[in-house]
Amino acid sequence: MVVKPKTEITRMTRYLPWLLLPGVAAVVYGYLWVWNPLPNDEEMIENFKAHRADFVEVVRRYRAYPRAPDKSSAFWYREGDTLELFRRAGIDGVDASGCWHPDPYSVETAIRHHEALLSGRSAREGWVHKCGELRIRPATTPRINHPDRGDSERHYWNTWLYGVIWKDYYFFPEVPRVENGELFEPLSVVGGKFPGAELLGYQFHEKEGVATIQHKERALPTLNHLPSDWKGFECVYRRIEPQWFIRMCNGRH
Repeated sequence: MVVKPKTEITRMTRYLPWLLLPGVAAVVYGYLWVWNPLPNDEEMIENFKAHRADFVEVVRRYRAYPRAPDKSSAFWYREGDTLELFRRAGIDGVDASGCWHPDPYSVETAIRHHEALLSGRSAREGWVHKCGELRIRPATTPRINHPDRGDSERHYWNTWLYGVIWKDYYFFPEVPRVENGELFEPLSVVGGKFPGAELLGYQFHEKEGVATIQHKERALPTLNHLPSDWKGFECVYRRIEPQWFIRMCNGRH
């Protein structure tokens, strides 16, 4: 048995932290910038496919629910057997935003929507509920067991770099265009012609006399890893079906 000199052992001990540094750095990098603690896509997609009819029916009921201007519709899901649909499909709640009309990328559609916003018609008629894109929150525990409060804790996570991150299902009333990793939102009117519009990403349409903008979101092949160059408050999408997606967002300031 050969015993190494004490000086050699001391030298190896002195350099050991530097030898371990690349490995430690790789682990830290993976933990902070790559590892995703949320439920994986495959689990969510499998649940959606197993209960697709329930998801579709929940969307139909949400959009068809009669909403009176002088009465809250916050607990629409308590009526009938909607909570049972929630339980089967693992749904905790539904939120709406925006509005998608047929032919969402045409200038004419953008003008009609802009005029409805300015006149207040879209608010009076509750367009957001009828043609809005829908965020469908996955449930951790069945909502039927606690109708007055939600529980999506398993699909939320506090991170050091991005604040809170979360995953949900997302439904678009019209089929969104997805090209080269980008999801195109409906065309929006931003006003008339003004100097420097093109520098801001606006396009002026001479015939209609309006300037429009085309917002885009990232559409990725997987959300099982944290996306590179993830901006604060950015949401990224993975398509399941033409109108159905998984969405992942962060709450970083």
